This record gives sequence, structure tokens and C-alpha cells, in this order.
Amino acid sequence: MLKQSFFKASDEVMCSAKQQDLVDSYFRSRARVWKEIYEREDVDALIHQRRRSIVLRLIDNLGLPQESPILEVGCGAGLTTVALADRGHAVHAIDSVQAMVDLTRQAAARSGAEHRVITNLGDVQNLSFPDNMFSVVLAIGVIPWLHSSHDAIRELARVAKPGGYVIVNADNRWRLNEFLDPVRNPLHAPLRRMIRNISARFGRNASTPPTQRHSPMEFDSLLSKAGLAKVESVTLGFGPFSLFKRKMFSNKLATNIHCMLQNLADRNVPLIRVTGAQYIVLATKLNPR
Repeated sequence: MLKQSFFKASDEVMCSAKQQDLVDSYFRSRARVWKEIYEREDVDALIHQRRRSIVLRLIDNLGLPQESPILEVGCGAGLTTVALADRGHAVHAIDSVQAMVDLTRQAAARSGAEHRVITNLGDVQNLSFPDNMFSVVLAIGVIPWLHSSHDAIRELARVAKPGGYVIVNADNRWRLNEFLDPVRNPLHAPLRRMIRNISARFGRNASTPPTQRHSPMEFDSLLSKAGLAKVESVTLGFGPFSLFKRKMFSNKLATNIHCMLQNLADRNVPLIRVTGAQYIVLATKLNPR
């Protein structure tokens, strides 16, 4: 039994390392894209822009004092890091890709906020910070790319102060735009996974690393197990809609559809409110008993 557990743990470590290598390579080759996406006007870009504005609103509403220590994991091109530093917070920004760390450092220098920003390479599943250090821990666009969501969320909770906050998001398993495409439908995920594994055995790897999806209920459960209590949640993003992976609508029409459905989700219309592409949660770290 002990031997079996050892090999299972070893396999998990290998899978995690392989996934991280794929993700790092993917983002290394697309570093500039994550800067440009906040300047575009297509549906994907609008969703990312709204996601960022929601995160900043959630933090602003906390009423944190100046110089509050904030950790951003997966800082990307640094736009959120700089926005938080411009608000007077002391921001630690880490990413697993050096190109992203460099972009964040450059963005901080351009804004004149470099004295409030510390950048480093880092691994969300093994953070180098002590326990209970940050008032807010932020990880947006990170969890879906990891092999182990549980380990990462546990680390985010560890470095947050008791009574502090964690803001994190998941790719929604039940996103409406993929339900309507038979090739992307989540009910067919086991078949797609089997095909991907077979292809990998023959050396045919996808250009985009596989991502994890969680339903809102599953994600809330992961947070709870890490000692976090949900304060607020938001679902967002409807599109682009596709059929057999081909976009169905022009950018203008796709944008109008997204805005219409997003308006319904914001009004808590049943079904629509839980089928956005992204699920963002503001949670607080419970005080130990």
C-alpha cells in the first residue's frame, strides 16, 4: 500500500510539472497578446476587460487602507498590478513566466509606481511567502491552467491574513456558449480527454494546454475546504458562440449578444446567471478557532 501511494504521488508530481511546462511555454510565446487584449474590441477582449474592472471594483469596495499588502499571482502584463499600486497599495506581483514579470516591471516603471511594486517569478502551488502576510491575494486567470486546483487554492489561503481576502476565478464548466457547440459541449468532455490522451501517446500535442473547468458549486466547495468563505460572486462572459468550433456571428453581433446576456446575468435571471464563461469569487479567510 505504501509503495502504491508513493508511485501515485510521483505520477501526480510528474503530471503537474508537465502541465506547468506546457502552460509556461504557451504564455511565453503569447506574452504580448495579454497586453494587447485590453486594447482590442472583440468579445474575448471585452470579457477580459470586464473581468479586470470587476476585480478592481471588488478590491475598491473593501476600503483597504493605503499601503495594504496585496499579492497578485499570475500578474500577466501587469495592468491590474499597476492599477492597484496607483491606488496606493503595496503590491507583490508574481508569474511563472519571466516575460510576464518583465512586462509587469516595465508597466510599473511607465506609471511611476515601481516603488510600490515588487515583481518575481513564482509558483502558485508553492508560494515563497510566509503565512498570513497579505490583506488581499489575487489570482485571476490562473486556476484553470493548473494540474491541481486544490493545492493552489490552499496556498492562496495560506498567505492571506486571517480576515483577509482571496479573489480568484474559475472557467465555468457550464458556460452557455460551449453548451451550444457539440464539439465543445461539457457533456462530451470525457471523450475529448480520451482523444487528447491518445493523440499525446503518438506525439501529437495540442498547441493550447488543457484547462480545468469547475461548476460554481464545485469551485465554492474547493474554497470552503481551504478555509475560505464566499462573500460575493460574479459570473460573466457570453461568447463567442461557435458551431463545430467556427464562430457563428460577426464581431458586432457577437458583442451585442454578449452584452444582452450579460445584462440578464447581472439582473440574476435564472439559468443565465450561472452560465457565464467566467466565475469570479471574493472570499474571506476564516479566523482559526
